[in-house]
Amino acid sequence: MIRVFACLLIVICFCCSPAFSQNYAKFSHIKAGMKDYHLQQEALRAANKRGSDIRCREDYSKAVITSEDWEVERNDEGFIMGRHLHMELYGETPDGKCGVAHCILRQKMLGDDTYSTKLKLVEMGAFYSMMCE
Repeated sequence: MIRVFACLLIVICFCCSPAFSQNYAKFSHIKAGMKDYHLQQEALRAANKRGSDIRCREDYSKAVITSEDWEVERNDEGFIMGRHLHMELYGETPDGKCGVAHCILRQKMLGDDTYSTKLKLVEMGAFYSMMCE
């Protein structure tokens, strides 16, 4: 009798734990740090272009900027070289699975102390599964 209750207690604890529920995360639950529709669209274009260049099958359709603000990049002498921000991208695979990938986008500092209008995809993380929306 005690064995049955112990097994039942373990199952209940597992089902209520964060480890069990982490696969039920939704992209809409990701908190945005800042909002910029243009930057989000640029990130989606860059990620989908990168995906087609390396024959990745994910198709990204939503983006959330998770950085509160741009992070300035400086060289060893202290001169500003550019700035970057972090985003989460929502995508789907051809077989219907959904997921999220973290990416870092960068803007280069120009000679006239302005930033380039081009956004460069510097780093793209792995594609992690999540619930489809």
